[in-house]
Amino acid sequence: MAVEVGIAVAVGSVVGGVISAGLAGAAWRNRSVAGAVPFGWLMAAAAGWCFLGAAWVVTTDSAVAMALFLAIRAASGLIVGLWVVFALVYTGRRTWLTPAWMGAILLVPSTYAVLALTNPLHGLVVADVTLSTVDGQTFFVGQTGPVYTAQTAVSLSLIAVGYGLLGEFLLRTRNLHRKQTFVVLVAGLVTAGVHILFVFGVTPHPGLNVAPLTFAFNGFLVGIALFRYDFLSVAPLAGDLVVDELPDPVLVLDRHETIIDYNPAAATVIADGEDIEGADVDDVAPGLLEKINQGGVLTVGQRTAYFDPQTRTITDQRGTVRGRLVLLRDVTGQQRRQDRLEALQTATRHFIEANQPETVARLTVEFATRVLDQNAAGVFLCNDEGHLEPTAVSDQVEDYVDEELLYVDPEEMPDDNLWQTYETGERRIVSFEGSGVGKLKTALMVPIGDHGVVAIGSEEQTYAPEDKQYAEILARTTQVALDQVARERELRESRTAVQRRTEQIEFFNGVLRHSLRNGLLVIRGRSEHLHDHVPADQQRHLDSITAWCEKLAATSETIRDINETVTASESERLEVIELGEILRRVAQTVSNEWPAATIGVDVNDERVLANELAEEVLLSVVENAVEHNEGVPHVTITTQKAGDWVQLRIADDGPGISDDLKATMFERTLTPNQTGGGFGLYFVSVMMGLYGGKVWFEDNDPTGTVAILEFQRTSERAETESPRADTETTNGPVAEAQSKSHDD
Repeated sequence: MAVEVGIAVAVGSVVGGVISAGLAGAAWRNRSVAGAVPFGWLMAAAAGWCFLGAAWVVTTDSAVAMALFLAIRAASGLIVGLWVVFALVYTGRRTWLTPAWMGAILLVPSTYAVLALTNPLHGLVVADVTLSTVDGQTFFVGQTGPVYTAQTAVSLSLIAVGYGLLGEFLLRTRNLHRKQTFVVLVAGLVTAGVHILFVFGVTPHPGLNVAPLTFAFNGFLVGIALFRYDFLSVAPLAGDLVVDELPDPVLVLDRHETIIDYNPAAATVIADGEDIEGADVDDVAPGLLEKINQGGVLTVGQRTAYFDPQTRTITDQRGTVRGRLVLLRDVTGQQRRQDRLEALQTATRHFIEANQPETVARLTVEFATRVLDQNAAGVFLCNDEGHLEPTAVSDQVEDYVDEELLYVDPEEMPDDNLWQTYETGERRIVSFEGSGVGKLKTALMVPIGDHGVVAIGSEEQTYAPEDKQYAEILARTTQVALDQVARERELRESRTAVQRRTEQIEFFNGVLRHSLRNGLLVIRGRSEHLHDHVPADQQRHLDSITAWCEKLAATSETIRDINETVTASESERLEVIELGEILRRVAQTVSNEWPAATIGVDVNDERVLANELAEEVLLSVVENAVEHNEGVPHVTITTQKAGDWVQLRIADDGPGISDDLKATMFERTLTPNQTGGGFGLYFVSVMMGLYGGKVWFEDNDPTGTVAILEFQRTSERAETESPRADTETTNGPVAEAQSKSHDD
């Protein structure tokens, strides 16, 4: 029977050792996972204890038994120390494992073994083995003394500390970790319980410690935690470590809003690194909870930082609310980008309103110093002499930088950084080391096209990528604003020049018309005076003089109307006219002048937008068609609607016009001999443009040419109102007709 019990204990110990060694190997293969290394060492020590225990049971040699006794004492002490180390790492208390503490934890449980090994030198402890027979079972029994008893008490205390750590962690961890911790606790308690029973003499034989057998069961349970619940890869240490390393503040509050846990970032942000555990959150950060409950981005502490609060309720295993977890996610970067974009939008509106380069430069410096958090900034514009000069600089630039360094003459300073930035058109960062510019260490210089350079100084050595990006955006905005200022200045100068020339033309035209009318009156008066003194057969010459005087006087008035039309605004120059009535008068005038010509008018009573000069325009076109016909002229005038437009078609049967001449008929360079009498076709082209219409030539079938004049039709409202009323407001019928699209 004794042999059977001994064999069972030995075999069980070997099985426990094999399983423990297997777990140690698995932990070594996964040594990169948090908690794997101390667990592996613990299993290796357990495997050694199991194998030593099996040898202790089967040995019959007292010398071997003595050696095994001392080795077992050393292994069991090492297991106790490694158990505490594992518990500390697993529960997230790695910071406790300083070299001094590690040495103490491993050495104290092994004190008896060390003294027993060196006992021949000092004789301080009792360490011996004897054969003992109990109930027919004979095995070696170790003889110990009071030192071993004290050592056992210390070891049991340390084992209890390990279980206390795991028990506390079991209560505060999340469900997944709670399962893992529970399995580890159960496995350890079985082995520890059996060993305690052996210590207190509850055993079949004083020399038989069946605790190593439990490592078979222990290994089975730990294997479940290892492979089923992924014990090592989701070690609870990782959760605490991640929270500790988070740059975002994390607070754990109980139901009374008392801080029961926090990470280093929370202590730094909220309390300048002081211990805040156990403090009321409102005492540490007044108003924080109110801001969190309100939602949205908030600021905490003294530093300029923005946080987005996120909270989560903490419940126990019964679902009872125990507190809440508060995470303050740092959104300073996003908030600063948003603030900068909003500031840039506001600045852009001011840029648009600026009408002087100096104003634009001042706005740029203000934006750089206020939004980009840089106190030193300047805008350097190129003057008329080709030099860069400071148009606007911040106070810090005036204080730190010598004035002569701010003015750049490329002939004297061709290698100056400002000038090189302007000339190459490339952004650059310049170091001020040893340049004597006060606290400034670097400057970011960005070209603004042909205008100059924006320079932003810094007391730091480098610029953040987003600072460079916003500097580029600011430079482009400044360039656009300066371009706009330049264009507006040129436009004002152009308008002034046009207005001046218009006034000059009106003056000389007035003088010319006045002198012409006076001259014609004198000529006509003298002609009438001579009429009674000239033979009857010669009076036709005087009649011709009188007719030309009347014609030139009418032409003078027409020139005045043309001048007024050209210089008038669109709403002033257009009115509603009866196209059919004007065409009939034109046909009559041409027929009187060329009696052989046939002028056919087949038009509807169309109302279009033009003015009183429309009759002169149409007369010029019809006269051109008749005058250039070498035979008996036949001219047909018709109209047709084309959407919002009326096309007037004047067709003749003359020799026609070449394609080259069609393209140049309305140019100013064409001579009167090529276009006929009157004001010519250039006048027609100008007036049709002022009317908002078009004119062009096409071939007639079978011979001749068709002149097509396209007028804007009026709206129905325009047809019921007086023409003169249309010119009084741009919101009247003329404007309505003009707003219609022109289908080219």
